[in-house]
Amino acid sequence: MPKILFCGKGGSGKSTLLSLTALCLSETRDVLVVDADESNPGLARMMGVASPRQTLMESLGGKSAFRRSMGKKKDSFEGNDLLGEALKSPESIPAAAASRSGRLTLVAVGKVEHAHEGCACPMGVLAKSFISRIPADSSRWVLVDTEAGVEHFGRGILEGVDAVVAVLDPSYDALMLAGKIRAMAAEGGKPLRVALNKADGEMESLMRAELEKQGVGVACALPHSTEIARANLRAMPLDVNPFRRPLQAFLAALES
Repeated sequence: MPKILFCGKGGSGKSTLLSLTALCLSETRDVLVVDADESNPGLARMMGVASPRQTLMESLGGKSAFRRSMGKKKDSFEGNDLLGEALKSPESIPAAAASRSGRLTLVAVGKVEHAHEGCACPMGVLAKSFISRIPADSSRWVLVDTEAGVEHFGRGILEGVDAVVAVLDPSYDALMLAGKIRAMAAEGGKPLRVALNKADGEMESLMRAELEKQGVGVACALPHSTEIARANLRAMPLDVNPFRRPLQAFLAALES
């Protein structure tokens, strides 16, 4: 399942797990990371790559220009050909809109930059179109980071991916959100993998027991990490090595 959407509540660690997964995968295959979170700016830093100089939206002329193209192409809107000949493959991404390090490539769909700039809907449309058409296979994975919550499911981004990863921290809200994510993934016909984060000892046991009641299995569990907290506070990239064992279990679950 090489095209994966990562989601979860705010602060659950979805971007952290995505970054660790991308770094681990990029040791042996090509990885395209799609930053579809319009707010959080920290994904590039966690993976130790530079932020792209442009977003995909900027490379297409900006939000206003893209909104006008949406209005002109209503008939093709649901057919995902809104981009025409643009952005058909990782190689077609403009250099300014992609940041590359080894076999890892990062692109950002778009960011909210100004007060009163209006609805972020064009960025949702662009994300859906781009993710749906970008190719992926066993040698090239696509990992999609989303904003907190489930709004991206309503935007239809789910259509373009192979599977969904829900990242849960030890909180009641996260466990309740897992049920909603499970239902929405099922509606879209997408398999769900659940990863526990910051889950130690009793917390992990309690989370697993509650998820079992919901009929939700767990693909992997990552403990609370002071190393990750320290790296985030100091704006340092993450280190894969302390988490190789749970990451290997996680990748095995994604490939099953």
